[in-house]
Amino acid sequence: MNMRPRWERCIHHRGSDAEEFVDDYFSRGDRQTLLIGGAGFDPRSRAIATQLSKACGQRLNGLFIREERPNATDGLREKADANDAEIRKLIPLVDIFSVDVFGIDNAPVGGRRATAELHKRMKLESVTDVVLDCSALSTGVMFPLARYCFEATKKFGSDVNFHIVVVDDPKTDAAIESTSCGKVSQLHTFGGGLTLDQSDSAAKLWLPQLGTDCREILRLIFEDVAPHAVCPIIPFPSGNPRAGDALIAEYGDLFEAISDPMTPTWSVDARDLVYTHERSPLDLYRSVLRIANARERVFWQAGGSQLILSPLGSKAVGIGLLMAAIERDFAVVSVETIEYRFADSVDEDFANGELVHVWMNGEAYRFDGEQDVES
Repeated sequence: MNMRPRWERCIHHRGSDAEEFVDDYFSRGDRQTLLIGGAGFDPRSRAIATQLSKACGQRLNGLFIREERPNATDGLREKADANDAEIRKLIPLVDIFSVDVFGIDNAPVGGRRATAELHKRMKLESVTDVVLDCSALSTGVMFPLARYCFEATKKFGSDVNFHIVVVDDPKTDAAIESTSCGKVSQLHTFGGGLTLDQSDSAAKLWLPQLGTDCREILRLIFEDVAPHAVCPIIPFPSGNPRAGDALIAEYGDLFEAISDPMTPTWSVDARDLVYTHERSPLDLYRSVLRIANARERVFWQAGGSQLILSPLGSKAVGIGLLMAAIERDFAVVSVETIEYRFADSVDEDFANGELVHVWMNGEAYRFDGEQDVES
């Protein structure tokens, strides 16, 4: 595939640059904005709503999802109720609706249900900008919603813009503990042909974005996918210079069977690690496409190549995986969270968080011919 990457010249901002862009761009009188986000317990639920409310005023509408999981604690529900109430004050024209993340058979269906609800409720005829705030959305809901919004706005050409934003705050991320449901699943609309017969002969490469405390999830995905090769994604450079070393130390025994030769391992060495800039999702996006292109040239006569992505770390970095998966229809595999726990001591002033903005579609690419071509 020789076509230039869709987002080769992508517009994105971070930190004060992102805040300045949001204030300047969305304060324009011709901006009619629809904000889509999560109204859960995460204190970041209302961060973007607060900033956009100041910039847009009455020109801001909202659609917010409350992800419902079994056995949620009273404390988490109280936090979600408080965020819900605050969002309604910030955005008078807002629709907040609940989505059960698990079905009656405990199958993870949150992404499918959230997308179906969005399809019923999202009207774009008078909207100039759709903003998807991923800060308080789970990965299983965030990815399908992002793809749906991208495809929906693309039908309007450059008349409707699509933006993805996230408040990147490692302090809050570290305070959120999760329990997986123990079942590997492909994210809704990100099957990537993984279960099709023609994929049986493809050389499978698994690209897991490493995050802390994900050992059981990594084991489950590895056993389910059964890849021929693994390229773990490590943040470097990063705000914490030792972050990559810490992840290698945490999962290094999975790279090769040293202590227990009977344990299935990844057969990874230093050449297989994918280093990605922690502050730029575009860095990972480009790295994944380069890997895919190189493998296509090698395996095209031997059954082809298939990439399987697993976003398990920072959401800000994971946007790069999302962009690559949308562009090239890669499979995205993960394990849904069935229960969250949140430390009460976390400050809710977002002092340590940085706003990340990626402009996905719209007038910024009006004269970029590739934006009108299917990748």
